[in-house]
Amino acid sequence: MALDRTGLTAGQPSVVVPEAPLPPLPRSLWESREVREAVANDSPGTVVAVARRAHGLRQDELGTLAGFSQSAISRLESGSNIAYDLRVLRPLQRLLGIPAHLLGLADHSLPVGADALDRLVPGFAGVADGTVGVDHNALMTLAAGAVFGGATGGATGGALEEDALHKLLVLRRIIDDAHNWRGPGALMPTARGMYDFVDLLRRSASGEPRRDLLGITAMFAEFYGWLHQGTGDPGGALRWTTRALEQGQAADNRDVVAYSYVRMSQLAEADGDADRMIGLARAARRERGVGPMVRAKALRQEARGLALTGDEVGCMRRLDEASAEFERSEPGGADEYWLGYCNTAEHFRMERAASWLTLGKPGRAIEIYEDIQERVWRRLSRWEQGVHMAKFAYAHAVAGEPEHASSLAYDALETARATGSAQVLRELGRLGSWEGARDVAELARSAR
Repeated sequence: MALDRTGLTAGQPSVVVPEAPLPPLPRSLWESREVREAVANDSPGTVVAVARRAHGLRQDELGTLAGFSQSAISRLESGSNIAYDLRVLRPLQRLLGIPAHLLGLADHSLPVGADALDRLVPGFAGVADGTVGVDHNALMTLAAGAVFGGATGGATGGALEEDALHKLLVLRRIIDDAHNWRGPGALMPTARGMYDFVDLLRRSASGEPRRDLLGITAMFAEFYGWLHQGTGDPGGALRWTTRALEQGQAADNRDVVAYSYVRMSQLAEADGDADRMIGLARAARRERGVGPMVRAKALRQEARGLALTGDEVGCMRRLDEASAEFERSEPGGADEYWLGYCNTAEHFRMERAASWLTLGKPGRAIEIYEDIQERVWRRLSRWEQGVHMAKFAYAHAVAGEPEHASSLAYDALETARATGSAQVLRELGRLGSWEGARDVAELARSAR
């Protein structure tokens, strides 16, 4: 019986799907030193070995599940050429639940909690616990089925379900949660697809449903603009944020309008234009009927602008007001997307740290970052971790601590490469102009 070089019998399928899926592994495993070093050393076999052991499998047991021989698994883990064979890596990646980028594989799926999909497809959580990968086409099919109750046809091919608006907000939250762990580029096709889908729905509606759909369309436009910013396209970010503003105004959704001004202020920050930052943040605050969370975000953004102008007193006053507004805010629906749903008190503390850094007081920034690092850091989304690690690195650099700066900067760079986040790279770029330690500056330049 002929065997190919992977240890498979000729004609044998490359994957044997187990009767029950392997349970998802904790995110902390993928952030461990052993995995990070394996990725840095281009050793996918080591990553597979880590995942296999975490699942409590022997090499022969993994081989049986995946349809490979034990010797093939052994050779892969020891670093032979088989460790770079896509026919082997892809089945093992899917079976063991390894994030594709850790094996050097492209991954176009979105990590989605089975419990979240259960809100759209009842019974789904009973089929797959934990986090599952859902590609763009599958999510679009789920969206259509959810709002039309499983009806087929185009977006205008049937009557909307009574809870269609609720499910669209659930979908908005699902892709926002996915963005926390995938880079902006991976989300762009889905975000654009969802925008076009909801926009077509609102064009076919009338009365109050049309206005509500327009508000949801604006939320997807704002998110699409955010993704453009994340991939380093400020022009696209501004175009889509402006569209969100216009659609929010047409829907008379004051929270969306105010938040669009906040987003425009953030884009002005990328240009270093403090006056525009402050003006746009104040425009957000002038909107009537805005909820406390959006007001808190507007105050926080104004504080950032004031820090750039060197106004320490005004900056800290606005941050105090922002924290007070945050304390007044009440959570929206547990399943639905609402502006600012992922913000915590720690986010406002980190903003204070970043403001102290901008004001030229790195010691104050380091105190705050060190206080919250152990308790909060890993609960942040990956791109947020990268942004604040880069800020933390800069604080250590200007405080004359190049070793700390270099270590944090390397971690931030690793996160930037994993997520494709332009925001992290922009923060790292600040180190390139710092001349206190050559290795730190060289690291920042290599990130560009």
